[in-house]
Amino acid sequence: MDRIKKIEIDLQREISFIINTKVKDPRVGFITITYIKLSADYHYMDVYFTVMDKDQNLKTCLEGLNKSKGFIKKNLLDRIKLKIVLDIKFVYDELIEKGLRINEILEKIKLKDNKL
Repeated sequence: MDRIKKIEIDLQREISFIINTKVKDPRVGFITITYIKLSADYHYMDVYFTVMDKDQNLKTCLEGLNKSKGFIKKNLLDRIKLKIVLDIKFVYDELIEKGLRINEILEKIKLKDNKL
């Protein structure tokens, strides 16, 4: 496993811990950090997340996460020894939704084939 991937895994674990235990913003709610994409120069990272009820909570959750960036960065620097402060961008991860839709389509095709 390469160095960037190891750092991404550590960042994912720590950011998930910080958000779920220390961030007190009620807009954030229950989220899952699915993965981290770190830039090659270690200055930027995209934090991909999912939220339980996307239709009701996505916009407010994203607002809460963006307001909590400074708090998350400070706690991250306390927990992991980093030489630089990373710029964080939160991105909603649609891969799980797409996977579920593909699965539903395949099930419909399977049921249709069984009826023939």
